[in-house]
Amino acid sequence: MKIIPLSKVTDIIKDDNTIAMAALSSANLPAALLKALVDHYDKVQTPKDLTFMLANDISDYRGDGVDLDSFVTRNMIKRLITSIITASPATIRAMKENKMEAYYLPQGVLTTHYRNDTFASPGYLTRIGLNTNVDPRYHGGKVNQRTTKDLVSLVEVDQCLYLKYDFPEIDIALLRGTYADQDGNIYMTHEAHLGEGYSVALKAHNNGGKVIVQVKAVIQNGKFNPQDVFIPGKLVDYIVINDNPRYHRQVMQSYYDPALAGEYRVSEIQEPFLQLNIRKVILRRAAQFLRLGDVVSIGFGINNDLSNLLIEERADDLVQLNIDTGVFGGMISSGQNFGMNYNVSAQMRHDQTWDFIYNGGLDVAYLSFAEIDALGNVNVSKFGDKMNGCGGFIDISQTVKRIVFSGTMVAGGQLDLNNGYININKQGHAHKFVEHVGSVDFNAQYAQELGQEVYFVTERGVFELMNDGLKLIEIAPGLDIEKDIIAHMDFKPMIAEDIKVTDPAIYQDKWGGLAQVIKSEYRI
Repeated sequence: MKIIPLSKVTDIIKDDNTIAMAALSSANLPAALLKALVDHYDKVQTPKDLTFMLANDISDYRGDGVDLDSFVTRNMIKRLITSIITASPATIRAMKENKMEAYYLPQGVLTTHYRNDTFASPGYLTRIGLNTNVDPRYHGGKVNQRTTKDLVSLVEVDQCLYLKYDFPEIDIALLRGTYADQDGNIYMTHEAHLGEGYSVALKAHNNGGKVIVQVKAVIQNGKFNPQDVFIPGKLVDYIVINDNPRYHRQVMQSYYDPALAGEYRVSEIQEPFLQLNIRKVILRRAAQFLRLGDVVSIGFGINNDLSNLLIEERADDLVQLNIDTGVFGGMISSGQNFGMNYNVSAQMRHDQTWDFIYNGGLDVAYLSFAEIDALGNVNVSKFGDKMNGCGGFIDISQTVKRIVFSGTMVAGGQLDLNNGYININKQGHAHKFVEHVGSVDFNAQYAQELGQEVYFVTERGVFELMNDGLKLIEIAPGLDIEKDIIAHMDFKPMIAEDIKVTDPAIYQDKWGGLAQVIKSEYRI
């Protein structure tokens, strides 16, 4: 292990290198290393033609740092392999305009392949991604026409189909920790997110690549418990000390909050309870599918507010929430506090969390949707002007037995809540229940083969996935099935003979009934 200045980083990284990182937005982001590369490129136009491999989007969200867009706008990246892009508009634009090769592949597969694809077991064989946009019978995860190389192939083993993922070898691992000791051991003492950095370092080391880690300081050996080592020094080639907090944000909103590192617990929720609106009503209805003791995966979007609702309803101790980034329990924040998770009961490395998910650790998944078709297929990755990617959606939706999809039924609708009823002032301008989805991220027929229980919760009604497609099983009070629901779908769903009406109590400002529902054995 060598301690080097930032100015020497650019001597190590060359044109055409494959670079892997283990960051989440600004958490674990080695921003000082990235800035050194960008500044060097501005002077001498190298390094270029890079391949970036990222499980998550990297963005400073604030416009005062260095992130993925900083590289893309300079045409430094030739190929991007990731699962999700939500805060890098220049990158999405470049993908749309065929200015770079790009793949959207399942986040769990991306995260765990670093240690599963080895000399002893070359290639990564899994069922994750079958019958979705990742399957080579669809698009193989390719984002645009410029992307032609196959990273995913279909293979048969013992008369069962699998996907084989073939990722490029890693030349450079750009990672971040809080401290390094004199032996190069890396500690994550102040970090709010424990990424897959250890596995990335393993993969790079195995390929003869270089592992470069940005830290705040180098400390004496023995200062921390050896069990706290996140990456052993034998895997680390270079340490770079960064003393500028601007390039070492713990999360996008904060340079360092001890509570986010688990150093103490906060006594109160860090954000106000949700105001009564359509979003809250959808969450209240969706939450009624929870069962006592459930381990719950909450996806991004509307379901990220589920923690807030459970705390307000004093039901947060009845289930345990999980985010696939490694967070278990606690106060999972949303909105402007997104990513700031307090009082977590456990925090695992990102790749270990996917081990937990793949091995049946979850009971139910709360996921969002962008489009749903007549068969019940779901698109979350490509719709309208959006090209977000699948994130961990495919991994989770193919490994859990119960799924609750939540979202508004029509885009652009204007609805009011009045004394336990919904009043529709404007029906909306874009249907989300369509004849054919733009991207198959959830395959309804495959879900039936897996024996999954699937529901779709909207502000207007609740649907259940059946063998032949969607069935409307519940309608919001005050609405007309034909005028307010079917007229705003591109297909006609099945209608339950004993269709129910949603409990009007959830449309009131104060509810307080969720805990009793979760404890109850009654379910629709």
